[in-house]
Amino acid sequence: MKLKRPILVGGLGLSASLWLLDIVGHSPLADGSGVLGAVALGSGLWWLKQRAGSAVEIAPPLALDPVHKALIEKVLAEAESRLETLIEELPESVKADKAQPIWSTIQQQRQAAVQALAQLGRESLAIAIIGNKATGKTALLTQLNEVWKPSESQTTLVEVQGEDTLPPSEADLVLFVTAGDLMQSELQRLQSLLKSGYRIHLVFNKQDQLAPLDRQSVVQRLQTRVEDLGIRVSVISAQSNPITVRRHQENGDVEDSFEQPFPQIESLTTQLTQLINTEAQQLVMTTTLRQAKALMASAQTLLNQQRRQRAMSLIEQMQWLAAGSAFASPLPSLDLLASTAINAQMIVDLGAVYGQAFSLEQAKTAAGTLAELLVKLGLVEISTQALGSLLKTQAATYVAGGAVQGVSAAYLTRMVGLSLIDFFEEQSLLAPEQRKFAFADMGSRLQTLFQATKQTAGLQPFIQQALSHLPALSSGWTQGEPQKVKTAVNAA
Repeated sequence: MKLKRPILVGGLGLSASLWLLDIVGHSPLADGSGVLGAVALGSGLWWLKQRAGSAVEIAPPLALDPVHKALIEKVLAEAESRLETLIEELPESVKADKAQPIWSTIQQQRQAAVQALAQLGRESLAIAIIGNKATGKTALLTQLNEVWKPSESQTTLVEVQGEDTLPPSEADLVLFVTAGDLMQSELQRLQSLLKSGYRIHLVFNKQDQLAPLDRQSVVQRLQTRVEDLGIRVSVISAQSNPITVRRHQENGDVEDSFEQPFPQIESLTTQLTQLINTEAQQLVMTTTLRQAKALMASAQTLLNQQRRQRAMSLIEQMQWLAAGSAFASPLPSLDLLASTAINAQMIVDLGAVYGQAFSLEQAKTAAGTLAELLVKLGLVEISTQALGSLLKTQAATYVAGGAVQGVSAAYLTRMVGLSLIDFFEEQSLLAPEQRKFAFADMGSRLQTLFQATKQTAGLQPFIQQALSHLPALSSGWTQGEPQKVKTAVNAA
């Protein structure tokens, strides 16, 4: 007979066997002798050796260069595939009721995909101008509208306000304006735009305000920074500073006056015209590809929302299993073994919900890593102290100690489960070649979730619910306990 959850059967079976041995005074960890020791160690060996599975399957990455229609169609097909998966995973009641909001959302997604393909034949282009404050974005927009746009009637220009605002999704080209060498924040923004799929042209404005040698140095640094990114650089003065002109009069007097130099944007307009004449279709396809990827991400988000409901149900099962296991055998070493087994099974089950197949070995390794993180970050100690301060007045007995262990195990299992949900959802939104299932990097995620729970009233109802799964102490819960929970947790 094939077991549905061998990790739990093995892990909890081993934990139970070791606890029984401890009660009768024969610890296999001490002398390795006895029939019960053989049973326990045999269970452990079975648990460690069974189901050597395959690694997480990662689909081959989609090529991003060059952009062509087939690639766009492939991305849109993937978006449709995720919508179909969503439909398959909907509850039967929702499948039967076409009036449910999810159906109109799915229809909107599909219509957007059709419109994206239809846009491939357009001849108009949209150019967005972005940059930090005081870089001359508005002056550049004015000059382009006056000098260059009349000859490019099918081109739309728009200025993007704000240093963190994304360009419009329909922007075919982004003019990134800077007034000197790129600051770190500008470079990060530029790299973020590239990762989002925007085509960028770097514009060095206000070059007239620098001395010739300084200007040449800045241009060289800019070109060095972006040459590997496939970004061209234009050097301009959209609105030069007034210059002093000294004129000698016939009578010998000297007269000084200020004159406004003409804007110098020819290097930019020349490159823009050339780009439009030779790469207009590529610009349109790049935009359409970016929009197609956005539709794919949106479809994945809808799928994640549906899967989260199933995942939360699994987490609740596991957290109460952890509570019952720790309550029944409140020995620290056995509690850790059982919790690791439960977390390993939870990784397998949640991975299956989110379409990632983890082998037994991968799940055990990941669960061990998470257990180490919980200890190193002090989350085990803090949660146990907080819960212990609440329950210590109940009954200073073996069973009371089990209650502390049980509630703490349930809480930690829940925190791990919620972290895994966020982790899997985040990974699902990345391109396949960017996915990295590095569970050792989940420390900050665990800390953030723990602090969010600790600083809100979320822990209070959880403790009440947890105690209801431990009948021996549920009758001792009083109306005044919630405030004690808050005080104890905040103090910890």
